[in-house]
Amino acid sequence: MEYLSFNLTSTLAGIAAVLLVMFIRLHWPFRFQYMANLFKRRLNIRLRWLEASYRKNRSRAVAMLDKSTHEIMLGNYEMAEKYIVQGINVCKERPTLFNQAMIHYLFYNLAIVYYSSERYNESLEVAFRIYQRDQGMTDSLALIACSHARLGEVESAIEAYQLIASKRSAKDWKLFCLAEIEAAKGNYERALSHLKQLMDKSASLLHLNHTVLEKRLEEWKKASTQAS
Repeated sequence: MEYLSFNLTSTLAGIAAVLLVMFIRLHWPFRFQYMANLFKRRLNIRLRWLEASYRKNRSRAVAMLDKSTHEIMLGNYEMAEKYIVQGINVCKERPTLFNQAMIHYLFYNLAIVYYSSERYNESLEVAFRIYQRDQGMTDSLALIACSHARLGEVESAIEAYQLIASKRSAKDWKLFCLAEIEAAKGNYERALSHLKQLMDKSASLLHLNHTVLEKRLEEWKKASTQAS
């Protein structure tokens, strides 16, 4: 029975194999999202991969997450909200550890829908709840800052922005938040400068429909002209 005896090498190999299987099973549903992230600057390909996730993952929460992201990027906010609600219901019906983590991302998409639909109070409320539960979700802080700015609450917007200013993640959100804050302060030229820098870089890097950025551009150009 010597072949059943354990040594350090066989034990480590067994642990590594188990961890590898767990890692693959955890990340496999996100394979389409990972592929989409490789094409952040090519919107059509990114949308194609997100749609593939919905078709292949079917009724899983990750399918609803990626489909809602797909609709957000197309500006179909009512459809996006529909898929978000479906995903949240799936998470509540099957409260696995995976779905407990997924629900945060679904609510983040809901905050994006509210923000893009100019429902800033609702966006602020949802984004704040997300950040309370998971302070690692930097993007929710950006939504908090931007929503406060749109509501004219400049001090609160700056306070939220300062929490993400030193972090490497959410670089594009930082530019957008700065633009929103400067506009809320009445500094439209500075706001336009930040926004143009972001749009020149690649608007598709933000989890927003491009029309949101274009709307800000026209709004602030008009306000800048009136101010001068």
